[in-house]
Amino acid sequence: MIAGHRGARAVAPENTLISMKAAADAGAKWIETDTQLCEDLVPVIIHDKSVRRCTNGSGSVRHKTLQELKQLDAGSWFSPEFAGETIPTLHELLAACDEYGLNLNLEIKVHYEEEVTLQVTKTIEVIKNYGFDPERLILSSFSYNAVNQCLEQWPEVRRGLIIEDWVPDIDRLDEKLKLYSIHLDHHLLNEKLAKEIIHAGKVLQIWTMNDPKKVAKFTRWGVSTIITDDPALLISALND
Repeated sequence: MIAGHRGARAVAPENTLISMKAAADAGAKWIETDTQLCEDLVPVIIHDKSVRRCTNGSGSVRHKTLQELKQLDAGSWFSPEFAGETIPTLHELLAACDEYGLNLNLEIKVHYEEEVTLQVTKTIEVIKNYGFDPERLILSSFSYNAVNQCLEQWPEVRRGLIIEDWVPDIDRLDEKLKLYSIHLDHHLLNEKLAKEIIHAGKVLQIWTMNDPKKVAKFTRWGVSTIITDDPALLISALND
């Protein structure tokens, strides 16, 4: 299974609706993307703490209103052809997933650890109010606290822990978080570790892997999902 990272960020501006469509057009059935709160406490889809890298603006996402964010150009930095693309709200993303037939691995991007409870509450609120099918959803985070809040506030939802540096004791960790999946930096993975994670009953996802020559190896090791910037490239390798 190939999942588009922030849509298809190799070919379109990341975390925009056009990027999600590009992932779907490439044949991806899943996307992995990021959500955080703006000043109005509306969950929006953007990775960085600041808007600087991926828009024509500056300043923190958390201290801008939704109206201010919507006035920013989130496409021109990537290419002039994407001028006018905007930062989506979570609600808009959910609608796009329905329109394009995409499943959603939604990372709760924690930039303010003291606001985790509020952030998870607002995120779950939007998803439930929209009525998005939880069978098409994984909520994930680097933050143990955020994953734990997902467990407390919505125990039925599937939860994934994102890991980038070291792999904790999966069994002990699972006693607390009751994880569905482990989302691992692909550089950390070896065959022995893959077997340990799968033996622990966890779905194994890796990020962000863009080398088509390695698809067969990771698939052989039991990786369930490869999160990639270029879904078309890896889907082609998977089908070869």
